[in-house]
Amino acid sequence: MTAKSPPPAHIWLWLRTVLTLRGSLLPNILPLMGVFTLYSAAIVEAWQMHFPLPIRVFGELTNNVVFNLVLGLLLVFRTNSSYDRFWEGRKAWGDIVVNVRNLARTIQLCIPVQTEAESQRRQRILQMLTGFAVATKLHLREVTDNPELVPYFNADELTQLQQSRNRPLQITLWIQDYLQQEFQQERIDTVRLLELNQFLNAIIQGLTACERIRQTPIPPAYLIYLRRLIALYCLCLPLALVTQWGWWTVLVVGVVGFILFGIEELGRQIADPFGFDPNDLPLEAICTTLAENVSTIAGVNGFDNSPPMPPTPSDSSLLQTH
Repeated sequence: MTAKSPPPAHIWLWLRTVLTLRGSLLPNILPLMGVFTLYSAAIVEAWQMHFPLPIRVFGELTNNVVFNLVLGLLLVFRTNSSYDRFWEGRKAWGDIVVNVRNLARTIQLCIPVQTEAESQRRQRILQMLTGFAVATKLHLREVTDNPELVPYFNADELTQLQQSRNRPLQITLWIQDYLQQEFQQERIDTVRLLELNQFLNAIIQGLTACERIRQTPIPPAYLIYLRRLIALYCLCLPLALVTQWGWWTVLVVGVVGFILFGIEELGRQIADPFGFDPNDLPLEAICTTLAENVSTIAGVNGFDNSPPMPPTPSDSSLLQTH
């Protein structure tokens, strides 16, 4: 007899995903499920004790086609609109990442330095680019403390950032000032300045897109109406099932509550993709990766753009000989 081969790895991965709690919605919706399962248990107990229940009035509501259609459409719209916000936020951060990389690469390779002070100033600007991403993360999460910004700014800059209402925008002003000074000192020409400004404008555009998502929540009236419909459905469902299912009604209501409350909670979490929930965007990982990228770029030696030295007499005689 041949030994049975173990199940494929993707099956174990699927089962592990089913059983995992991190990132799961169950801890958030479990209290609501408990409330409605206890309510359904009370309905079953009252029915068995022949307590008069409005079964004919409210029990048929869950079978109403219009009610189910409206509830289903609202849940679908809730999920789609929330995921659109999530994906829009991810695209905005993708734009920030690619333009920070391009701006750092162009500054490192195309702005010449001839003194140690100029080299340190260029490195400070590259640090500010990483600090911009971290400041954007804190800005979107409405975190006012600056401990994460300490590695990228000096004490005076941190003080100014603490007083600023928009820290990422303040950082772009410092970067813009650096580029303008390099242009005035003729280290970069007009074409290069235009290219650098385009990268910087794209970074600000990504910041603005994130702010638009953060500051435009889903209308409260829509959320109130959806949650009222879900609550009404879960209140009427035991009345529709108790005569046929008995105590199994409690289990059925728990499963239905898991489905309805889970969809609504999922939409709530991803509607604001910049928070701390496990299902939000991994902003810490994005900022860490971007810091590593900028650090790698900062370690690359730029081209020597200094003016060529005039030929020495020995070089001139050598050229004449040939």
